[in-house]
Amino acid sequence: MLNVLLTEIMKLKNTKMHWLILLGAIPANLVTLYAFLPRVTPEGTRAGIDLQDMFYRQGMVITILGPFMFALMTGYIISREYQERTINQLFSYPVSRTKILFAKLGAVVVLIFTTSLLSCIMVTATGVIMSFTKPVEMEVLWSGIRMNMLAGLLALGTIPVSAALSMIGTSVIPSTVLGAFATIVTLIGEMGHGMRNILFPWAMPYWPVRELAQGLAESGPNPYAVPGMTILAVTFMVSLVFCIVYYEKAEIHSGS
Repeated sequence: MLNVLLTEIMKLKNTKMHWLILLGAIPANLVTLYAFLPRVTPEGTRAGIDLQDMFYRQGMVITILGPFMFALMTGYIISREYQERTINQLFSYPVSRTKILFAKLGAVVVLIFTTSLLSCIMVTATGVIMSFTKPVEMEVLWSGIRMNMLAGLLALGTIPVSAALSMIGTSVIPSTVLGAFATIVTLIGEMGHGMRNILFPWAMPYWPVRELAQGLAESGPNPYAVPGMTILAVTFMVSLVFCIVYYEKAEIHSGS
């Protein structure tokens, strides 16, 4: 299984997938530069750097861009052999189709967590550097890192949906359209800061981001967290089972 996963990752070596990773990581890092702009408090004193605010802004950007980027990544990895008309050769290997599918999904997982890691480099580095010059609340730093880890994990819940669309359409286009739609809906939801937005599966990664935030109109624990997690879990399981069955049973007519 590990060899199959490494093979899928190696296939990405000569692609432009690294640019897609940077497409999400760079804006998320750039938005944190806002914290370095001169600001004053209501008392007229110079405001310091707010790590919590930096993590929140970074988290908002990555959770807005994530649905589109991750759907595009998934669509490309799943549909590549279909589009290159080499799917028959892929299935002729002495490896079960299910293992191949999980290797492809594993490659997507690697890309998602790489993107999440790179997206919070600047704010994490800022916190570490600040700790050498003045006291820094390590709990805030750890909360920001934990937020990114949880958001990345929750983003995996909708990946099988994109994979299923790519299999059915034998193209990256269906998953890309889905990702674009999900990003638009997530953007609208995050701009309103509402609690029930996380009931939309692709917006669930915003839950830990919002939990980190301060001073929003609706404060306190999100009562929709459990229903949102349930919807996401059902979405994940149903779409994953569909992917496994479809990948194992579908007839292949690639012409090669």
